[in-house]
Amino acid sequence: MRSTGPLSSGSTGARRQQSSPRHRTNSKANGARTLLGIPTKWLLVAAVPIILGLVATIRLVIGPSRPAPRPNILLITLDTTRADHIGAYGDAMARTPTLDRLASEGVLFERAVSAAPITLPAHVSLLTGRYPFSHGVRNNGNFRLANDVPTLATALHDRGYRTAAFVSAFVLDRRSGLSRGFDEYDDHFDSRGALEPDDEIERRGDRTGQLAENWVARQVGDVAAGRPPFFVWLHLYDPHDPYTPPAPFAELFRSLPYDGEIAFDDAVVGSFIERLTRLGVLSTTIVAVVGDHGESLNEHGEVTHAVFVYESVLHVPMIVWSPGRLGPARVAPPVRGIDLTPTLLELGGLPPLAGAQGQSLLPLARGGRQGPASAYSESYFPLFFMNWAPLRAIQDDRWKFIDAPAPELYDLAIDPHERSNLAARQPARAAALKRALDSVSGTGPGAMATAIPDRDAIEKLAALGYIGATSGSRVENGAAARPDPKAMIGLFNRLRDANGFIAHARPAEAEATARDVLDADRTNAFATLILARAQTQQGRYLEAIESYRTYLGLVPTSADAHYWIAICAVRLGQADRAVDEVSAALAMDSSYARARLLRAGLLTERGRLDEAASDYQQVIEQQPSNADAHSGYAVVLAARKEPGRAVEEFERALVLRPDLDEARLALAGVLQQTGRVDEARAEYQRLAATAADEVRRTAHQRLAQLPKP
Repeated sequence: MRSTGPLSSGSTGARRQQSSPRHRTNSKANGARTLLGIPTKWLLVAAVPIILGLVATIRLVIGPSRPAPRPNILLITLDTTRADHIGAYGDAMARTPTLDRLASEGVLFERAVSAAPITLPAHVSLLTGRYPFSHGVRNNGNFRLANDVPTLATALHDRGYRTAAFVSAFVLDRRSGLSRGFDEYDDHFDSRGALEPDDEIERRGDRTGQLAENWVARQVGDVAAGRPPFFVWLHLYDPHDPYTPPAPFAELFRSLPYDGEIAFDDAVVGSFIERLTRLGVLSTTIVAVVGDHGESLNEHGEVTHAVFVYESVLHVPMIVWSPGRLGPARVAPPVRGIDLTPTLLELGGLPPLAGAQGQSLLPLARGGRQGPASAYSESYFPLFFMNWAPLRAIQDDRWKFIDAPAPELYDLAIDPHERSNLAARQPARAAALKRALDSVSGTGPGAMATAIPDRDAIEKLAALGYIGATSGSRVENGAAARPDPKAMIGLFNRLRDANGFIAHARPAEAEATARDVLDADRTNAFATLILARAQTQQGRYLEAIESYRTYLGLVPTSADAHYWIAICAVRLGQADRAVDEVSAALAMDSSYARARLLRAGLLTERGRLDEAASDYQQVIEQQPSNADAHSGYAVVLAARKEPGRAVEEFERALVLRPDLDEARLALAGVLQQTGRVDEARAEYQRLAATAADEVRRTAHQRLAQLPKP
């Protein structure tokens, strides 16, 4: 889930009755509107169904004349995407032609179940074939996949595949631990040098898709020359709230913006398929599309997702397309997201992952009837963010049990929307399913892959007064002593409103809401964090620091809280305290690039140039395309009287971000100081014409001081 951002009111089952272009019956008018309203790039997508059909037909007619080479693999994960909002899953009003055609020619799994309604844990489960209690990543934020857990990417890379990932949201950046096994992991989000971390930083799907397409295009020549196949993972985040589809989908889905985002992502997938066809590699590529989790859209009182484990957030689309390897099929029995990686590995002729709990679905896809006996799901978000009871669920082909302070039992065969809780009426069945749940997950909380400080870090944290930071999160499966999320969802929705106020710079309203929630639920970590954010926005930095310290008492392993305290200290002019706090953040998470950049800047200002240089170099090694890191490192090099290297780093930064006016001004200064006057003049002239006021004035002043050409 996003940590900040405006809320969408969502929609309920009644959304289908709202006015929408999809409800018009004049097909001729609709067709004209579609052709005239959609840009040419989206018209290419119309050819995708025909292309896919031709590929399938050709492969069936011609047949293999020699042993098939190892297939390429394209994995597309659709964030926050409900299965029942896609045409192939029964939504007659959806505009998802690419997904529908992939489903009709491939294998559609009718009841795919996500392991968690949260982006990071769900993706880790998809890529490891393990449940969260096994891989240990239980929430977004301060969880990181351990280096000894194999993934689909590490398995393919170890067997010679060229691998790349292109993710569309900060929550999946390389700090998550998912970058292992990828030759290229594109998680660069342009924060424009902002100090403040923001899990909501995202990239529109067409931009991420274009990067992935271009990477594949660079591989094709190597494939033709007999080089190994490729594996590419494309993550699309657009259906996540807020729902703001781009044109033409904003107009076409004015009253159904969530569906507009899904339609937009379908077009992105279509563009990728069309590009693979033009490159001549579609016929040798396995295409898998899967949702990480769904969206509540106000069902059960939840506006978006993360708290509950009902089917609205767990039932996801899952499609595998590979003509010649798999015939068209619809698989009815329940399957799990953790089964996708084992399936792709077997389909590619590779051995299974060590430790995977999922199973290959190829027997089901080829007509078998025996699928997984059960599917497990969980949300520990209520515990970690709200100090409420975690939720765990298990379901089979008919029954579903949710372990909560007030247990829930549903007969999904007759109650798919989970409206009639049968736990009190059928206690024996509920008890049996609870035993089955414990047999799958164990009676303890399972693995917790949080950042754990080393001994040196513990000593530094203790010196700062953070003794509690050495302890892990307080976790147990016994949920009875904590509030039931069902009874608290109203408070959570209010906090989402408060989060929206923060995103729109309305801190007084956010503070009032957070204080109201804390009056009712004094140990609510999310409310405490929002209060601290509101105080920060209002410039009340000392109060904010105290609120962040309170938050650290509830969430001891939060690197972000230390980072925020450092930001407050910077604004109070307390540079030494800021260095200490940002160092604490890095002790919690050494890969926290934004924190390392902040510390490097502080060290530069204090003349500790070698330490600053080391921090900048580490960020550049971790994120070679980080323009701020290159620019900051150039400043350090200039201060160390290394003008040649400084110029090189400034130029690298400006290639990545041509709009970094202050970096360009500093570059011009170094050029001027080293006698490269003509080059300096050209940079000053550019700034004098285009830069913001202060930089532009400085550029004019320096131009006036230069000798006449």
